[in-house]
Amino acid sequence: MTKVRIGVVGVGHLGKEHARILSQMEGVDLVGVADPSRGQAEAVALRCNTLAFGNHKDLIGKVDAAVVAAPTILHHEVATELLKGGVSLLVEKPLAKDLDQCRELNQLALDRNLLLQVGHIERFNPAYEELVKTGLSPRYIVCKRTSSFPGRSLDVGVVLDLMIHDLDLVLDLLKDTPTRVEAFGAAIMGGFEDMAQVRIHFARGAIVDLMASRVHPDPCRSMDIWGPEGYAGVDFAKRTLKLWQQGTIFRQGFEANKLDGPAMGQFRAELFTRHLENQIITCEPCDQLTRELEDFRDGLMGKKTVRVTGEHGVRAVELASLILKSIDQHPWTATPFGPSGPRDLPTSKGQLFATTQKEAAA
Repeated sequence: MTKVRIGVVGVGHLGKEHARILSQMEGVDLVGVADPSRGQAEAVALRCNTLAFGNHKDLIGKVDAAVVAAPTILHHEVATELLKGGVSLLVEKPLAKDLDQCRELNQLALDRNLLLQVGHIERFNPAYEELVKTGLSPRYIVCKRTSSFPGRSLDVGVVLDLMIHDLDLVLDLLKDTPTRVEAFGAAIMGGFEDMAQVRIHFARGAIVDLMASRVHPDPCRSMDIWGPEGYAGVDFAKRTLKLWQQGTIFRQGFEANKLDGPAMGQFRAELFTRHLENQIITCEPCDQLTRELEDFRDGLMGKKTVRVTGEHGVRAVELASLILKSIDQHPWTATPFGPSGPRDLPTSKGQLFATTQKEAAA
């Protein structure tokens, strides 16, 4: 089998894992890794038995494709140069830092008949795949994605860093157009927003609530979906899917308000054991990054269409842009000249509690 020649650009926290997996993947020749930190590039190259380059442009002419895992602010520049050099790409999420840049990259790939895949890795989570199989018609979705402070990816805020995963999933599930976005967020660490709360209305009536934070003590990656068929709850970290649906009594037109006292007591006791049917699907452990890279390899070989295309990446950032605009315009005190946006927060009235004896005495 002819191998696909692939390089990796940016071998930091995530890029080095791309390189490790590709170096061992059947049908792939990891030609080299590129990083402006020559020492980092050489260290990863040594572990992966490949070559180190100090500049991504050195890969042009040597590879058929590349993974771009550089900081988001560099995605447009790096990807543009590689696409113009005839290199197909898998670009880590988000595709680029703003909508115009995303559209340019997608169009450039289309014009040159090159593959452009975007690294929305949750599409490869087996619990999400099981959700899609159910055929549930979402009418209301709640997404929560929190983590402790990462100390990286600070060139963008939490919307493009974390929430972008859920935006891609919501668009994939609904296949609908957002009509109204209401959002607010706060820059807790300085710079971009570190937490965000969002409500999105869609053209066909669905409503989605999303919460994301990267300064949270309890990590969480969950999605709850309600539709006419029932309820589904996804835990992306545990890779589990919980399903609930109405039992026979409800499907026959049951009305609880017509029950007498004893019957109501029995109904309440049996509600979650008999009348609401449930199923828990626990998926086998898997390496989602490997599955994503296999999808990229197979797309390069013409075996299939990749799951997350450049167009999908554009749509996710398009929705993120609407959210960021709403966050910037949010009036914290509902006055036209009051504080607004994620950085200009209302003035604090003081501490919630005393942390020293002196403060307590005061």
